[in-house]
Amino acid sequence: MTSDGPREGHRVVVVTGATGGTGRATCVALAERGERVVAVGRDDASLASLAAEVGSDLLATRVCDLLDGDAVRSLAADLVETYGGVDALFHLVGGWRGGKAFTESTDDDWAWLSGNLVDTLRHTTLALHDALAASGRGRVAIVSAAAASTPTAGNAAYAAAKAAAETWIASLADSFASDDVTPGSAATVGVVKWIGDGKTATRPAELADWLVSLLDREATALNGARAELWPGAERA
Repeated sequence: MTSDGPREGHRVVVVTGATGGTGRATCVALAERGERVVAVGRDDASLASLAAEVGSDLLATRVCDLLDGDAVRSLAADLVETYGGVDALFHLVGGWRGGKAFTESTDDDWAWLSGNLVDTLRHTTLALHDALAASGRGRVAIVSAAAASTPTAGNAAYAAAKAAAETWIASLADSFASDDVTPGSAATVGVVKWIGDGKTATRPAELADWLVSLLDREATALNGARAELWPGAERA
């Protein structure tokens, strides 16, 4: 179903949340470009469907519970051993919960949102930090939401979790900019209003194009940047 092997000129790009709409589009775009893609998801069946859709031996799949820090560290060690390094992490794990009133936010909502939007990011970036920093062309990107900077009463938990994820990426960017890290790596955030086909939406294929473009852009222009990606926004 999939093929592993040394990178030999291909970038090794890890896509988490790979079986969602944006993840699938990104895996297709990366494989078409000729990059080696490691698609990470929660179950074999969804990953098998993705592999069939991509139809390329440049795609490999891994099942991993990203909420489990030990499992993510094992995944990172496996990828470095298999490929000799990792050049990019596109972290596309998402999800939404909310209501109409501030007081409708529940502990379950917060646990689910902080787990999926923050803890999965924290685990993957900590586990892959050194490999990405050593790459000399490392790229890390997440897709955030405009709600992070314009929260509403009913969106409190979601907006707070998205804002926390953005802050984590800003901290990662600071690490990549330090004197102890090989120059050339960057962490960045793309911001949407929502993902779909509406007038104010950003389509999964557009997000995939933006993510792939990061591989060719200068790290100094990307590191710590926050790009607005909805229709009509001025894009850096």
